[in-house]
Amino acid sequence: MGVLIGIVGPVFALIGMGALAMRLRLLEIVALKGMSDFVFYAAMPALLFLSIGGAPPLRLADVAMSFLVGALILFAVAVLLGRYVLRVGLAGSGVFALNCVFGNTVMLGIPIVDAAYGREGVANLLAVVAFHSAFLLPLATILIEADTGNHPGGSGRGPLGILRASLPGIVKNPVIVTMVLALGWRLTGLGIPDGVQRFLGLLGAAGPPLALFCLGASLPKPTGWHDLREVLLGGLLKLFLMPALVAAIAFVVGIEGVAFKVLVLASAMPTGANAFLLARRFETMVEASASTVVASTAVSIFTLAALLAWLG
Repeated sequence: MGVLIGIVGPVFALIGMGALAMRLRLLEIVALKGMSDFVFYAAMPALLFLSIGGAPPLRLADVAMSFLVGALILFAVAVLLGRYVLRVGLAGSGVFALNCVFGNTVMLGIPIVDAAYGREGVANLLAVVAFHSAFLLPLATILIEADTGNHPGGSGRGPLGILRASLPGIVKNPVIVTMVLALGWRLTGLGIPDGVQRFLGLLGAAGPPLALFCLGASLPKPTGWHDLREVLLGGLLKLFLMPALVAAIAFVVGIEGVAFKVLVLASAMPTGANAFLLARRFETMVEASASTVVASTAVSIFTLAALLAWLG
């Protein structure tokens, strides 16, 4: 109960404020975009740079690979479930699999990890965030594109064409750019000057609360719950199986302490909105994806609180 009140409660209260502001039309779409851009391109990079620069020795490669191995295993399982249990095409299975593995590690993950484990936690989370979009979104896109003729909106590009088209977005991603710059600066051993630390601290402090508000305001709006089976199965895999799988892999690899806690917590984040955006772009399982994002976010109030209490 203490974790729910102390960490998770305020986080989801801010999400609720954002959702309420949008529902009451107190916020214009253009204002939401401006705030989201500020979070993504200024506040969060400042927080991440400061966290990386001042963190103790990190095992970013182990953390990233443990997460990716778990995500890829679950992705494959989810594709098979989509094909042979849900009886949807390859494109639909790709979207369903992305719903099961693509978590909200930035807008929700960073604020929760920052509140629970501070800068050391955020620095470890960066390893997951940086490789999250770089691998999982192109992988789902390849499956959707491979389902030629069975979904609208496809371009007919092969895997290499998809990867080439995805590369500019990956290279320009502010999280990845921040990670490269921060690790490069860290290697110099110069440290971060006091004035720069204060500047980054002020800028980064605005990131978590504003990110949560924007998350609530930008949650997709399901038009119904016709795909309840897909939503329930996707939510179970995302919120329960994925953190268990990643925890097992991290235990075998030997990851301990804050890195282990952050890795497991990151894997338990609810489905991120980018999964819905990809579904909408290709007009494939749009309603199921939107409902999974909303439902998993709501249920994660309790699953994240339980996980934080267990991790300590």
